[in-house]
Amino acid sequence: NIPSKINKGQVEIQNDHLLLKKGDKVGQSEAALLSKLNIKPFTYGMVLKMVYDAGSIYTPEVLDMTDQDILNKFLNGLRNVAATGLSISFPTTAAVPHLVINAYKNILSIAVATEVTFKRAEK
Repeated sequence: NIPSKINKGQVEIQNDHLLLKKGDKVGQSEAALLSKLNIKPFTYGMVLKMVYDAGSIYTPEVLDMTDQDILNKFLNGLRNVAATGLSISFPTTAAVPHLVINAYKNILSIAVATEVTFKRAEK
């Protein structure tokens, strides 16, 4: 028994009423009532027990990644690309800013050692 009334041609529930709990099976009567109230409490999906990848088995928690986790992994990969490019003196897009800054530092060092000046060296 759910306390309700008809208001302007629609069923209005007067108080909150727990019809189902998470994990309960929805029976015919519950489905009919929810349908009449235009409530769709369903989501369909798989519940993973284990994840198999390339011969390894993992728990489903390995798939729980936030946007920040993905961003951190991407930035870490970008740092690795830059570091590899710098270590082998190969100009990658990620390494070019570092190569330019290092070249500028070398020019400044030479300017200081030889007492040659230019506008940017004075700053």
